[in-house]
Amino acid sequence: MNVAMLTPPKALFLAFIAAFIAVTPAASAPVRVGIAASVVGDVRLNNASIKKAVKIKRRQRLAWGDTLQTKSKSKVQIMLLDRSTLTLASNARLTINKFVYDPGKSRSTSATVSTGAFRFMSGRRTKKSSAKVNTPTGSIGIRGTVVDGIVGKRAAKIAKDEPFLDGVDSDKDTATLIVLRGPGAATAGGLDVGLADVTAAGETVSLTEPALTAYIPRPGAPPIGPFRLSQPGLAKVQDELAPRVTSANKGGLLKTLIPAAVAGAVLGAILTGGEEDCVPAPGANIC
Repeated sequence: MNVAMLTPPKALFLAFIAAFIAVTPAASAPVRVGIAASVVGDVRLNNASIKKAVKIKRRQRLAWGDTLQTKSKSKVQIMLLDRSTLTLASNARLTINKFVYDPGKSRSTSATVSTGAFRFMSGRRTKKSSAKVNTPTGSIGIRGTVVDGIVGKRAAKIAKDEPFLDGVDSDKDTATLIVLRGPGAATAGGLDVGLADVTAAGETVSLTEPALTAYIPRPGAPPIGPFRLSQPGLAKVQDELAPRVTSANKGGLLKTLIPAAVAGAVLGAILTGGEEDCVPAPGANIC
């Protein structure tokens, strides 16, 4: 049929349908956000295309919608394109909801941790940046700092031994403990100031100094805090992220995950080094 002979509305409709069909495959392509910079033990990945979780190795490329699950004595460090890192401890689960990065201008990160311990470390400084980690009980807004968090029974167990939280009724499956590691507003030495806003049940608690903590005991409850986590409590959080246990990799000890500078070099080599073509989204450094 000759489109020129059609009435204008019908021709316009057909042109719209053709354009939609043409862009649909590209729109559904994975939006790359970074890599698994370090993998210890058994770490699995699944998403909308990979229904049955598969075991991953170091340098695994990651995209929007990927869910990572760490098994016992396992750990993974995610390096995002802006050099932010997300560390996931043993028996934890995280989903990458969204990541948008325009170098030197803005970045936006969103992830969900449904269980286990994690650490988020902000990456390159930009004029406008935001990072958000959701949990079953609330959310953590992070600006230019390092935050440790635990979701689930380990959070409830640590909270039980904290004098400040005496008598608090916790849900062992969803309780969330958030600790600001720094730098914060009181940090000296010229480091970038950062903070974390912990929000639940319509209320927000701001963490502005290292060791300040907020606790969300159960769904529907507001965050408790800020308060200073005790030294034993801090040690327990640290042990969740760097446990002294035998690794699933050749029987050695779990070691500190690779430094950001080294991971950044790995990320650059993989995402921009020609192993496969990378076409960023318009105006942003995303593959």
